[in-house]
Amino acid sequence: MKFWTLLLAVVALLAAVALGARYSGVDIASWSGLSRFTASGEAPQPQAGGQGKRGPAPVETQKAALTSISDDIGAIGTLLADESVAIAPETSGRVAKVMFEDGAAVEAGTPLFRFDTDLAQSDLEEARARLRLAEANYQRNEKLRKSGNVAESAFEEALSARDVARAAVESAEVRLAKLTIAAPFSGKLGFRTVSEGAYVTAGTPLVQLDKVDRLQVSFSVPELAQQALAAAESVELVADALPGERFTAAISALAPSIDVNGRALQVRAELANEGLKLRPGLLVRVTVKGRLREAVMVPEAAIAQRGQGAIVFKVVDGKAQQARVSLGKREQGMVEVREGLAAGDVVVTAGNARLSDGAEVEIVSTAASAAE
Repeated sequence: MKFWTLLLAVVALLAAVALGARYSGVDIASWSGLSRFTASGEAPQPQAGGQGKRGPAPVETQKAALTSISDDIGAIGTLLADESVAIAPETSGRVAKVMFEDGAAVEAGTPLFRFDTDLAQSDLEEARARLRLAEANYQRNEKLRKSGNVAESAFEEALSARDVARAAVESAEVRLAKLTIAAPFSGKLGFRTVSEGAYVTAGTPLVQLDKVDRLQVSFSVPELAQQALAAAESVELVADALPGERFTAAISALAPSIDVNGRALQVRAELANEGLKLRPGLLVRVTVKGRLREAVMVPEAAIAQRGQGAIVFKVVDGKAQQARVSLGKREQGMVEVREGLAAGDVVVTAGNARLSDGAEVEIVSTAASAAE
């Protein structure tokens, strides 16, 4: 019984001492000498937030490189024929003969359709007969006029009748000629829409003719890019239908006004269709190439957002130096720095998330710049 009473007294004493030490701020472990060694016999490490000095932060770096870039503009465009027309008759009539094969290449002036000419031929013969009569009457009155045996009014009437008859013949010849429809320019034909024997009215489309040795590219760019267009060097095209091939065009015209619906500027460019590889209507990816200029480029990983702007950390004499930067063009994982850096500055590309201005750093890896 005395043993248990003594044990309870010791426990109560120890509890009182610990409680007093807690409220008085005394480190019991230090007071008892226990802080010199841990249970394993090793010296204890400084606790987080303690007064132990933290070592340099490990970082990866890369030099800012001076690189030649161009202010390119990307767009989606459509190929158009340099010239395109739907062949149609000027007069109504019956198709007597189709004189081409679908999809054929033709030269300018090649006959394509011949309409029935019976009525037109008859009209021409009648007009010629009237002309012969009018000319004979005119010649007779001319002889009488020289001898003074005809009135001046009769002579002038004969002269007018001859001229009218000549005009009638010319008109009949034109109507007859229009019954044969020829290609207005060289190009490739589409599929005819009529067969021989069909009766068509004036203006009915018969076949499409496209000039495809040269093509136009139609595309739009944002209105803010119009100044860049003025300095454009060339236009490069790629088509998904022709993988691995690139084509070069030249800007030929800009629309006089901005499309108010899309706030875009319509652009036309021309290119030679060598080998006739390209076809009108094909979708192409357009890159308007700007002039080359020098720019300071760093990896995108070097850019950090702080507040309302972007910063990078430069490494100067083993310490991180914060620099606020103005950014420009981005391409292939690199970003242009317009202000705030100079070519050759060493910037932190990894480990910059928790860096602060003036922090000591240890470079563990240095990547080669794009220029090197």
